[in-house]
Order: sequence, then structure tokens, then C-alpha cells
Amino acid sequence: MSQTSQVIKLDLDQHSYDIRVQFGLRERLAEALSEWNQGQQWVVLTQQAIADLYQPLIDRLSEQGFKIDTIVVPGDESAKHISQAEQVWSRMVELGCDRSSVLLAMGGGVVGDLGGFVAATYMRGIAFIQLPTTLLAMIDSAIGGKTAVNLAAGKNLVGAIYQPKTVLVDPGFLDTLPRRNVISSLAEAIKYGLIRDTSIFDSFVARFEDLVNLADEDLLSEIITKSCRIKAQIVSNDQFEHGERRLLNYGHTIGHAFETIQQYGGLYHGEAVMYGMQCANLISHKKGLLSTAEFEAAQKLLQRFELPALGRVAADEVLKVVAHDKKNINGKLNFILLEGIGNAVVNTEVTADDIVDSLSAVA
Repeated sequence: MSQTSQVIKLDLDQHSYDIRVQFGLRERLAEALSEWNQGQQWVVLTQQAIADLYQPLIDRLSEQGFKIDTIVVPGDESAKHISQAEQVWSRMVELGCDRSSVLLAMGGGVVGDLGGFVAATYMRGIAFIQLPTTLLAMIDSAIGGKTAVNLAAGKNLVGAIYQPKTVLVDPGFLDTLPRRNVISSLAEAIKYGLIRDTSIFDSFVARFEDLVNLADEDLLSEIITKSCRIKAQIVSNDQFEHGERRLLNYGHTIGHAFETIQQYGGLYHGEAVMYGMQCANLISHKKGLLSTAEFEAAQKLLQRFELPALGRVAADEVLKVVAHDKKNINGKLNFILLEGIGNAVVNTEVTADDIVDSLSAVA
């Protein structure tokens, strides 16, 4: 088992923090959290399946001097609702949480997004720490401070940019995940390979089965570390998504539409993004940005993943959701396309017809 610790700095002046990647980190959690423990009330925000598996970790923190309680929320997108946030806020009041309290978000992207939003707004902001348990959260959603809840009109429409104090990544958490969750989570790693680092893309092509089966810890750590470095670099350069950070939305515009249409109950987030990437690739190809060879290579890799059937997707429904997308600025959609593998670009010339035509890639 790999025991090497990788520390990645996310540089945001007074809001800077470290992302620490290490197998077995959860077994030294009290040590990793000690600098923030001043005897105040802590809250672990998690979901039932995680609490059932890892309650001993929380109990150990209590035994090691942490004043800590657990709040459990649903493990699916239904947790990202303002009513759930209100329930968490109310429970925190009951527990005596004040402005010195710390929220530890322990789970996947849903728990991290909700936890960050709750922390950003409770008493106008308290400290929070990300302890991601899914690959998607480890390499993407736990890093960068995006917090949000959903509206019926679309995903992540209400939220804030609010940075954690640290992100603690233990790839050992992945051992307990169902295969579907792992496959879905790998979407974000592939995204980094397609938008920035061709070595990640090449690793997936050459070592696909090893990655999908989590068969090589060193390879897994390498992919996670590379992905975290890319996310940290981009966020450090553009915390509030005025430019470069928009590139991280590759595959998400149409992918989010698929999720919204299915009311967050059909596709996992990563599965929707993989379908969205295929659509974005077709648009890139038709606009002459992505060569035929690269387009075919990218689609071939994405199509190797076991994804649930998308089902019938009505073009008018997709367009309706995209019209409310957060990436619309001054009436123009900032769509992310590929100008070659490893090089994403912002394009404001993607039309409704382009989006409709792209659905043929996943029909």
C-alpha cells in the first residue's frame, strides 16, 4: 500500500489551503485535524451509508478530545435542497454551534456541496473541512470552494464560493464504493485529461481496466494527485470563475441538463457528464476544432464505460435547461469545447442547433 503523502497547495492569499493525498490518512484523522481543534463544537455532516461504515472514525475523534456530533442527510441529490439546509442549520443551533464551530463534510459531492453551503451561511460563515469519500469529490467537487443547492429550474443555482480550511484525501475510502459509483467518478479524471493533461488521457487508454477496477494503488494515487494539481492550479488562477475556471465545466452544460430533466433521479452526476462530454466533442469536431482522429479517440474511450441508458431526450427540454445555465453571461452561453485533446477553450458561438445536433452523439 502506498503511504506517500502528497501535499498540493491551493494559493488564494488569506484563503489558501492544502490538499493532502495519502492512503491511510483516515486512520490519523485526529492528527490531521488537530490544528483546528480548540475545544469548540464540531459537526460531521454525512449520509447514512457513510456513517454506518465509518462511525468508529468519528467515535475515535471524540475519544481523542474532539467535541463532535453527527448530522445525517440523504445521500442523493435530494439533500441539495434549501429545506435540507434549514434542517441542518436548526440542528446545529440545538447542538450549540457558534461562530467558532467547525463543520466536517464527510461524503461525496452532495454532502460536500451542502456542507459548504451550510458552513458559508451559518452565522455568516464558520470553518469547514472536506473529507471526501468518493473519487469525484476527491478530485473535483471538494476542491475550489463551490457550494450550492439546487432549484427545480436547474442544478447549483443557489450557492457561494466558500473555501474549506483543508481537503483530506484518502483513496482508501474508494474500496467500499460500488462499481457504478467508481465509474461515474472517473468522469472528472478523464475531464482533466481531455482539457489539460494528455498524460491522464493516455493512462486511461493504456490502463483502463486497472483504473476502473482500482487495481493499482500507485496508478490511482498518480491520477488523483495530477487531477488535484490541475484543479488547484486553475482555482488559484481564477477563484470566482471569470475566465480559466470555466474550462472545468467541459461536459457539464449538457450533462447538467440531462440530470435536471431526469430530476436528479436517473443518472449519476459523472454519468451525465460523460454523456455531456460526448456531445461537446461532437460540437468541437463539427466546428473544426477537434480532428477526426482525436474525436474518434475521445469518443472511443468515453464509450468504454458502463453507463446506464440515457433514454429518450427531448431536444426542447435540453434547450430549456441550458437557457437557465449559470454559464450564460449577457445572453451568451460560455460553452467549453476541445481544440485538440488536452486543450479546452471557451466558445460563445455554440447555437441551439449545435446543441440539438450534438444529441445524436448519445442517441
